[in-house]
Amino acid sequence: MSKSAPASLYMCSANVSLETREEKESIVEELEDGADKNDKDDLNEKGHVSNTSTLFSIICVVAGTGILAIAHALSRSGWIGLLFLFTSAVMSHYTGVLLIRCLYAIPGKRLTGYADIGYAAFGKPGSIIGFLFSQLMLFLTPTIYIMMASENLSQILMDYGLIWFHRRTCVWMLCILVGIPFFCVRHMKDVSYLRQPTQTKVLIKSCDRHRYQYFVASMATVCFILIVCVISDMKKAPGTSHAVVVPQNLPMTFSTFSFSYCGHVIYPHLEQSMRMPKRWPQVLLVSTCTISLFYFTIGCIGYWVYGNQVESPIYASLPSNAAQHVAMLVITLHVLLTVPFYLYVFTLPFEGQRRRKWKRLMMRAAEMVGCGLVAILVPFRFSDLMNLVGTLVTDILTFVLPILFYIKLKPQLRWYDWMMCILTVSMGIFCGAFGTLDAIQVMMSHVTQ
Repeated sequence: MSKSAPASLYMCSANVSLETREEKESIVEELEDGADKNDKDDLNEKGHVSNTSTLFSIICVVAGTGILAIAHALSRSGWIGLLFLFTSAVMSHYTGVLLIRCLYAIPGKRLTGYADIGYAAFGKPGSIIGFLFSQLMLFLTPTIYIMMASENLSQILMDYGLIWFHRRTCVWMLCILVGIPFFCVRHMKDVSYLRQPTQTKVLIKSCDRHRYQYFVASMATVCFILIVCVISDMKKAPGTSHAVVVPQNLPMTFSTFSFSYCGHVIYPHLEQSMRMPKRWPQVLLVSTCTISLFYFTIGCIGYWVYGNQVESPIYASLPSNAAQHVAMLVITLHVLLTVPFYLYVFTLPFEGQRRRKWKRLMMRAAEMVGCGLVAILVPFRFSDLMNLVGTLVTDILTFVLPILFYIKLKPQLRWYDWMMCILTVSMGIFCGAFGTLDAIQVMMSHVTQ
C-alpha cells in the first residue's frame, strides 16, 4: 500500500498536468482562431456598415483625380464630351451592379472578386485575366496618386523657396508618410495595437467611422476653391477657343471618363461590409450621381473659362497664389488618404491570415518601394499616365469583364439587358483599343519634347 499510494498520486498528477497542457493548447488554438476571425471581421466590417458610410466610401474611392482631369478631357473632345461623360456614368453604374450580381452567381457561395468571378465563368483563363487586370489597377492607381501628390508638394515647397525639394525627393517623402500606417497595422482599421486607454480607443474608432465624411468634405472644398478661383480668373484667359466635337480624340476622352468612374476593384469589398447589401444598387446610384455632379460642375466651368488652354490637373491653369496652393494641398491630402486602401486590397491575395509579421512588413515595404520607383522612373506626366491606365486597364475592368462574366454566369437576359451589354462591351473595346494608341502617341510626343 505504501508503494501504490505515491504511484497513484504521481499518475494523478501526470494526468492533471496532461489535461492542463491540453486545455492550454486548446485555449491557445481558440484564441488564435478567434484572432483570425476578428481580424477578418475587422477588415470587412461584415454586416456592420451603414448605407451612408458605404456611400461616402464609394465617393472617396472613386472621386479624386477625375475632378482634376475632366476639364482637360473636354478640351480634347469638345462639348460633346459631356454626352460621353453622362454615358460613362450610366454604363459604369450598370456594370457596377452586374459585378455584384456575379458575386452571388453560385448558390450558397459568395465570390470575392474578379479572379473568383473569372474562374467561375471561364475557368483558369478567366481567373488569370481577372487577377492580372485587377491587381494592375490596384497598383497603378496609388502610383498615379503618389506621382500627382509629389508634383503638387514639390511645386508648393519650391514656390516658398525650398528649392531642394525636387519631385523625386517628395516621392520618397510621401512613400514614407503613407507607408508608416500601412506597415504598422495588420489591417487598416485595426487600432487595438496602439494600446490606448478605453476613451482614446473610442475616440479613434469614432474618427475612423467618420473619415469618409471628412473625405467628402475635402472634395467639396476642392470644388468650391476651384470654382471660386476659376470665376475670379475669368478675365485672365484671353485667346481661348471652344469646339463642339473633336472626333479623333473621343476614344481617349472616353477612357479618361472611365478612369474617373472606376472603383470596380473595390466594390466587392464595400458591398461585403454593408449591413443591407441588397441596397447596393441604390447606394451606387446615389454615389454615381454625386460624383457626376462634381465632374460636370468642374468640367463645364473649367472648359468654359480656359477653353483649349486648360491643363490637367486643372489647378495648373490657375495663377500661382494661396488659393491654388490650398486646392493642391487638399486634393493631395485626399489622394494620400486613399492610397493605403488600394495598397491594402492589392496585398490581400498574397497575405495569409497567419503570415509572420516580418514577411508581411517586407511585402508591404516592397510594394511601397515599387510604387515609388515607378513614380520616379516613368518619364511621363500625370495626365499621360492616367490616360494610358484608363485606356489600357480601366476600360477592360469597367466595361468589358463585368459584362462578359455576367453573360456567361447568367445567360438568360431580357432583351434590353442584351442591348445594354452589347453597347457597353462595344464601347469599352473600341475606346480601349483606339484610346490606347492615342495615349501612347501623346506620351511619346511629350517624352521627345
